[in-house]
Amino acid sequence: MRGVVYVDILFFVNALIGYFLLRAAMQLSGAAAPDWRIYLGAGAAGFASLLLLLPPLPSWLMWGAKLGSAVLIVFTGFPVHSVRGFLKCCFWYVLLNLTLSGVVLAAVWYGAAQNIRTNNLAIYFNVSPLLLIGCIAGVYLAVQLCTRAFGRPQKTRTTPFAAQFDGGRVEGLALVDTGFSVVDPITGAPAFLLSFPAVREVLPPGLVRTLSLYFDDGAMETGGVPLRLIPTKTAAGTRALPAVRVRELRVGGSGTEARYGQICAVFTPERLADGSFCAIVPADNME
Repeated sequence: MRGVVYVDILFFVNALIGYFLLRAAMQLSGAAAPDWRIYLGAGAAGFASLLLLLPPLPSWLMWGAKLGSAVLIVFTGFPVHSVRGFLKCCFWYVLLNLTLSGVVLAAVWYGAAQNIRTNNLAIYFNVSPLLLIGCIAGVYLAVQLCTRAFGRPQKTRTTPFAAQFDGGRVEGLALVDTGFSVVDPITGAPAFLLSFPAVREVLPPGLVRTLSLYFDDGAMETGGVPLRLIPTKTAAGTRALPAVRVRELRVGGSGTEARYGQICAVFTPERLADGSFCAIVPADNME
């Protein structure tokens, strides 16, 4: 007997599934996304389910369509700060989809699933809405229990910043770190950390040349931009990193902006974390 697929039900049910899977993937990956993006991602998941209604496609095109739709759903649901962070969200979203598929198959194994339709690597079960909602709730509850038992990834607290150098200005997002505390040992001035690869394009040319010479050859350029070395403890250990005095540092958004005039910018040759921020500022200065 040929089954009947209701497009509206197919769309809204899969959009609901996509919503909960995106929310669960957000918790497991530690990513942050506004609600409107999650809603858009859920809508993309609903439209992706319409692959079931297309004419049969070649196997390579079917796999490409499935993988492409998953990437598009995650891209719609989460802001992309780095390739690594985006791939992490994709991994959890796909894994949760596979988990939900296994739960539904296990549930219908003991029941009588009617009018099963398969096409283009999509499977449509004519199951009770209560059963489907129960499976979704079960997977989402399992994610909640895991994050409560083992802890969820810490979401980074970032804030806008702007650093004014002699001849240039750097703007971006900074991580507010409660464990970061670096001061100039000579003057006692506080310091913040900047990723040289992330900001080199907007730094003054003279400072870029001086820092490149130091990081590449370990040499301090005579007659160039004066650098000072500040002992800094990072994930790679304690080492002396080059620093310069900035004219002004502004931290925070509109209405909560703080300004600092006596502060040093310490440069590191690595990118920070997943690249979603390019600076680290001490939390003490943010209070």
